[in-house]
Amino acid sequence: MSNIQRVKLPPTKPDSCAKCPLLGLVPKSSDKPRYSKKSHLCIGLQKAMTEDKANKRESECTDPKHPLQRPCDLYWDNWMGYPHQIIKVNKALYRDSRDPYLATRQYTIDFDD
Repeated sequence: MSNIQRVKLPPTKPDSCAKCPLLGLVPKSSDKPRYSKKSHLCIGLQKAMTEDKANKRESECTDPKHPLQRPCDLYWDNWMGYPHQIIKVNKALYRDSRDPYLATRQYTIDFDD
């Protein structure tokens, strides 16, 4: 049984981390500092970030003195050189962080009247 998860990246860098297939939530089992506001995780680099940073759109950042800096900025072009733009990540980390993130993105329907 392999410990590797293969993730296909989009052909162009997403406008925000929220649209990237490598975004997840910091697992509850992690050693997250008690008062840390970093709740999201770049699975490809295992770097934590705040929800605001994960949802910030690059197209909305117009101030050249304060450009948007994302964890993958130095790595994205390199990843695009991989065969079929598929990168390998830890399967357990992907499952423990990506699945809960996708669950938070689902619509909930209230049937109570």
